[in-house]
Amino acid sequence: MLRFIARNLNNVYKFSELQKFGASFLGSGNAEYLENLFDQWYLDNKSVPATWDSYFRQVLESNNFDFAPEPQKGQAVSVRLDGQSGVRKLLSDHFRVLLLINKYRHRGHEKSQVDPLDLEHISQIGKVKGYTKLDYREYFAEEDLDREFYIHAIGSTGITKDKQMMKLRDLINYLEKAYCGKISYEYMHIQSNEERDWFRDQIEKYDEFMPSKEQKLKTFERLGQEHAFSTFLQKKFNTSKRFGIEGCDSMISGLQSLIDAAANAGAEHVVFGMAHRGRLNTLYNVFQKSAEEIMVEFQDLKSTFNEDIWGNSGDVKYHLGSVHNVFFGDKKLRLEMLPNPSHLETVDPCVYGKVRAIQDYFQDSKREKAFGVLIHGDAAVSGQGIVYESLQMADLEGYKSGGIIHVVSNNQIGFTTVPKDSRSGLYCTDIAHAISAPVIHVNADEPELVDKVFKIATEYRYKFKRDIFIDLVGYRRYGHNEQDQPKFTQPIMYEKIDKAPPVFIKYSDKLIAQGIVTKEQVDNLMKTHEDNLELAYQKSRKMDYNLKDWQPVPWEMIKVPVLWGRIKDTGVPLNVLKTLGEKINKIPNEFNAHPQIRKFYEERLSWIQKDQPIDFATAEALAFGTLLHEGFNVRLSGEDVQRATFSHRHAVLHDQKDPNGQDYVPLHNVIPKGQEHRLSIYNSHLSEYGVLGFDYGYSITNPNTLVLWEGQFGDFANGAQIIIDNYIASAESKWDVDSGLVMLLPNGMDGQGPEHSSGRVERFLQLSDDDPAVFEKNLGVRLTRQMRNSNMQIVQCTTPANYFHALRRQLRRDFRKPLIAMTSKRLLRLQAAKSNLNELTTQFNQVYDEALPEFLVQSNQIKRVILCSGQIYYDLLKKREDLKQNNIAILRIEQLAPFPYEFLQKIIGKYNNAEFVWVQEEHMNYGPWAYVRPRIQSVLAKTTNISNSPIQYIGRRPSGSPATGFHQLHEKEIQTLLQKAFEI
Repeated sequence: MLRFIARNLNNVYKFSELQKFGASFLGSGNAEYLENLFDQWYLDNKSVPATWDSYFRQVLESNNFDFAPEPQKGQAVSVRLDGQSGVRKLLSDHFRVLLLINKYRHRGHEKSQVDPLDLEHISQIGKVKGYTKLDYREYFAEEDLDREFYIHAIGSTGITKDKQMMKLRDLINYLEKAYCGKISYEYMHIQSNEERDWFRDQIEKYDEFMPSKEQKLKTFERLGQEHAFSTFLQKKFNTSKRFGIEGCDSMISGLQSLIDAAANAGAEHVVFGMAHRGRLNTLYNVFQKSAEEIMVEFQDLKSTFNEDIWGNSGDVKYHLGSVHNVFFGDKKLRLEMLPNPSHLETVDPCVYGKVRAIQDYFQDSKREKAFGVLIHGDAAVSGQGIVYESLQMADLEGYKSGGIIHVVSNNQIGFTTVPKDSRSGLYCTDIAHAISAPVIHVNADEPELVDKVFKIATEYRYKFKRDIFIDLVGYRRYGHNEQDQPKFTQPIMYEKIDKAPPVFIKYSDKLIAQGIVTKEQVDNLMKTHEDNLELAYQKSRKMDYNLKDWQPVPWEMIKVPVLWGRIKDTGVPLNVLKTLGEKINKIPNEFNAHPQIRKFYEERLSWIQKDQPIDFATAEALAFGTLLHEGFNVRLSGEDVQRATFSHRHAVLHDQKDPNGQDYVPLHNVIPKGQEHRLSIYNSHLSEYGVLGFDYGYSITNPNTLVLWEGQFGDFANGAQIIIDNYIASAESKWDVDSGLVMLLPNGMDGQGPEHSSGRVERFLQLSDDDPAVFEKNLGVRLTRQMRNSNMQIVQCTTPANYFHALRRQLRRDFRKPLIAMTSKRLLRLQAAKSNLNELTTQFNQVYDEALPEFLVQSNQIKRVILCSGQIYYDLLKKREDLKQNNIAILRIEQLAPFPYEFLQKIIGKYNNAEFVWVQEEHMNYGPWAYVRPRIQSVLAKTTNISNSPIQYIGRRPSGSPATGFHQLHEKEIQTLLQKAFEI
């Protein structure tokens, strides 16, 4: 009701007690409205809305005003005692009390004491709090402090529900403790009344929070273990970087409290993502990672490095992940920490994706078996755009996971940058308001309150399935790393930090004072931990334990294909292709499909039935359909993927007439009823970085799902370069984390300007770890493990059949590798770029030999061999036909990485009198040229009886821009390079 009143009252008054609110709230017009409303009710209670009638009655009844409860229509409400003036005074007091209470609920956090260093009033450090002055004198006089006021509010929660009357002084003290203490809350911005009411109950019943002796001892022991660990590492490895948690130590006991609450809620999986600050502390204390293993990493004693072992690069200790099972009776809770590079918040979308993949795997539509915890830094959470891109997934159908718990380990500094220079808002957590997520700020020096907050956050996540933020306000005891000198830049802050005792010491003293523990118990606890750590250190130097006990748990079993031949076979029998092809290309007559889309599907169906060549979209649908038929899952996501940017896919059809009609998905026809969840095709929000990270996280979870991310245009992937560099290209080598993620990147120089042309294949090729020396050293020996011993695959398929095989190959083998597929826009509708159905019964071709040898001279009479990749092939083919030139052969390299040395060598040996040239449509400093040049040269050098002269380049000259914005210039450039390609 207060919110309703607030919308109708504003600034100055005319008369009566109701006009005493103060100029900040009540306006003359609105005051008159309220006066008139009361007068109407006084004359006829039926003449006002039922809510106002209920309100006026409830106030009068609760304050013992005597009035006729049911006056007849036309009769005034009979009010005695002080008459109307007494009622007006009561209403005025009540409104003012509610305004004061509401102000504490909205802005009490600005007066809180959550900073253990009390830096909030120092303008050199950050934003000074107190935008709103919380002062009872805005509504009351000093003589009102000991008066009793009616505070009850109909339909409210918290103190205004539980209390009827209260002295103003007692009320203010109560509100100060609830909203301005060492925990503060931002929750009134939440749109849901139910959520606000729930939060209000948690806050305003604070006196019910009384941790038991057992809970205090548990917190004491957890903090003791953490303090001993940090102290030991600082003494033993004082010249090493460890990015310790000291200053926010209570986060460790808070996380353990969260895990306790999660187990009680029925969780089975908790996925963590965090940057380097406090990571080792979390792995040791929460994940129970072996102290020996951590100390081995400090000493770099893990193993003898063997450069000949592929994928053995490793990473620094504070980037590594871990998996640990916690048992609560007969219940198991699996904790997983994802590895993370130094790009701080990069792991965020990966956690969202992994959690969603676990939920999908277990068909957990209620989002209760798994959830994620993201631990942010204060500077990063407010400064990194990926945080916002990830938060936007919170309630999107294809990406939501039922709520992430965000923990901000708030050091009040980012490297050397203080809050006033690192954010514009009051709090580092202001971004939470974008999705109406609540924020709880808590003083990191109060471990009991920290444990409470983590428990509340877990309960909120499970009750409402929404994100929530915890702002754990502490400090960083040392510099950015332990060798840094922070006093260069923050002398005032670090003068305070030097005087601040560690959290464990403060808490121990508190418990000693309470008689819960003794000084002797504190000393014994520390000695026990220190002795165990020293023993672990000595053991780590001897290496007499099993490292494998602490390596990440491998994937669940990869599904071994059993249909249609050996594991690596990607071909599908023709009769199966036709049967499935008919199923996925029929639209029911009763479905109101768009006429053009119905025609689109009828044409595809006709191709299947009449054995006519099919296009790329049909081949893709058959790849998805056959994998689904085999029992695999398929997930396709990205911007506009349901229809596809170039309107060629139309995988999800929309009813054209019924606004409430269900979408129709033709691919569901190959999935048994009730298993439709095995196919997911989702349009994403307008994000590359976030969504690619999400799909990467999804892909590392279930190897039996073909996970694809499609860029709207190929070059848009540059917005996700951090995910590509730090995860897709290097995660297996650094962290032994496998992924079969497919990136579909529309690519091709089609005259559409700089941003809609090149998919920048050169960047991916630069990331490839393909090594020409391996081929040169092993000449004559088949490179049997070439694909397995590569970090990723990069293809440019020029036929629908090869695209079909490339997609199926992702799951038709017993290992997983990322696939980067440069997909041509122009070939989607090019008649020449079609495949016969029987080509889908074979296998992937890494290199295509000359396609039309019958129209050329004998191979030993060929004068030039053109090597190319991608859609330029069809331009070259047409140009040769126009010129009627029969002594130039054209070869296509379909797989660029790992490079197909053997396949190319096998083909080119017959062209013993030809020169070799590379033709590409991109500029010289773009495209595959820089990558293929040394590799082709290696093949030429190792192939007998052919010319070993340097391979020539034909293409556009170097340019700072990927493509021209002028169509005429584009045409001129392409004709020039085509002409040169056939000049011998």
